[in-house]
Amino acid sequence: MGDVLTQSQIDALLNAVQTEGFDKQSMTSSTSEPKVRKYDFHTPKKFTKDRLKLVNSVYESYARVIASHLTSMLRLSCEVELVDIEEQRYYEFNNALGEDDIVAFIDGKITGRDVDDEEPIMVEISKSIIYAIIDRMLGGTGDSDAEDENDGYTDIELVLYESVIKHISPLMSDVWQNYLDIEFQFRRLETNPRLVQVVGMDEIVVIVILTIKLKDTEGKINICLPGNILNHVFEAFEKSKTINKRKEQQEELERISLARSVEDSALDIKALLGEALISLEDLYQLKVNDVLNLHVPKDSDVYVCVEEEPWFKGKLGVYKDNMAVKLNGTIVKN
Repeated sequence: MGDVLTQSQIDALLNAVQTEGFDKQSMTSSTSEPKVRKYDFHTPKKFTKDRLKLVNSVYESYARVIASHLTSMLRLSCEVELVDIEEQRYYEFNNALGEDDIVAFIDGKITGRDVDDEEPIMVEISKSIIYAIIDRMLGGTGDSDAEDENDGYTDIELVLYESVIKHISPLMSDVWQNYLDIEFQFRRLETNPRLVQVVGMDEIVVIVILTIKLKDTEGKINICLPGNILNHVFEAFEKSKTINKRKEQQEELERISLARSVEDSALDIKALLGEALISLEDLYQLKVNDVLNLHVPKDSDVYVCVEEEPWFKGKLGVYKDNMAVKLNGTIVKN
């Protein structure tokens, strides 16, 4: 009976075998198959990393602004964080929508560009978060009811939903303000967005995914940015950046020109030895070799004035048989 293994010993042997097999398999796969990223030629990328990085910066700020706004509006701690930015076809976003989902259409108008048929931005919020916000707006604790989430929205809930969107959609204008002047305005709510085609199914869109946590309820805010809007945004941004660059260059040239003109300016400089107050009669009787008492010690500082303003102080002396003043400091003006 001493050769019989216990159940714990059998489990330990099986775990060791499975772990060893897993390690060998992972090592073999890691050494034999290099990591490569497949490129889909049917759906090539339309926007560069730099442009998506710009969108990322904008909506990171938007997440912080929404969190602060909802916290003050609901009197409840709210956390919003940017999770990901994805470039995909519109049909992928459309297919991910459920039958009971509601999408808000928001118009984005670039200042100085008159386009009436611009494709709208679409915003979809998780039902759990919407019900939690509505519960809080109606005086509740802000907890989402799982049973209500399986039902459709009532007319009152739709009005409150619309009110929430109207509060958070203009905030996009504030975060875009650092890059471009864009005005965002709520258009309408669509209760069956899968049947409404405002964007071509094969058109490239950028999906901004935000996670939102309200008390113990978590959900997502999905923002769909049509590619045509982003093209106009990036074109206007590049144009404004070029204009700003030219303006900076022009200002630099003007500064250099002004500095050169100032350098060539002629200024009157004089050294002030001292001052004496005499009558007009004494002045009339002054002769060569007369001495005026300036009431100043002979080793005292001499003040050098530029255009009647004292700027430097120095000592009186001789340089190459000429009277001269050696500067030894500046005059500090209070």
